[in-house]
Amino acid sequence: MRRVIARKMTDSKARIPHFYISTEVDMTEAAKMRESLIPTVEARAGVRLSITDLLIKAAAMALEEFPQLNATYDGESIRLLRDINIGIAVGLDEGLIVPVLRTANRMDLIQIASEASRLITKSREKRLREDEFFGGTFTISNLGAFNVDSFTAIINPPETAILAVGTIREKPAVVDGRIEIRKMMNVTLSADHRVVDGLIA
Repeated sequence: MRRVIARKMTDSKARIPHFYISTEVDMTEAAKMRESLIPTVEARAGVRLSITDLLIKAAAMALEEFPQLNATYDGESIRLLRDINIGIAVGLDEGLIVPVLRTANRMDLIQIASEASRLITKSREKRLREDEFFGGTFTISNLGAFNVDSFTAIINPPETAILAVGTIREKPAVVDGRIEIRKMMNVTLSADHRVVDGLIA
């Protein structure tokens, strides 16, 4: 596994001109929405709705609006991809594996939560089929559970971008001219400069 990771990541950094866009996201309302939906999702799907599930849904919606980031470059041309297949980076003791949630743009939150939970469990139990970790068009790497504030991620070829997500922290923020304690999260998009420029990213 480490040999495959070493080869892919070295190839990615050597071939793909990465650039990075970072921002801080106010997750206060998203966290409230998640808490309110947890009982419904647990009752209907038997899994606990996670922040990653919300991020998958948000990314799928954003990629429909900005299809240039749901693309691949083959060395001569850029191909926009019809399906939005979100890779979920899962850390194992032996390394990193990225199961793929296919056609995420056609799923509601309950479907996303159920399928993401199934894929992550299979990843940790080393039971993924080959077709379950190939064909991604965009990846999310969430290190929030590990108390990481922010980081940059290496693009998973042949994808065009990857989103690195940090932990949610309560911080003072200015809202409508007032200082409030809000739940804030840092995200960094790594993008392929051959396919997109800063404005699109």
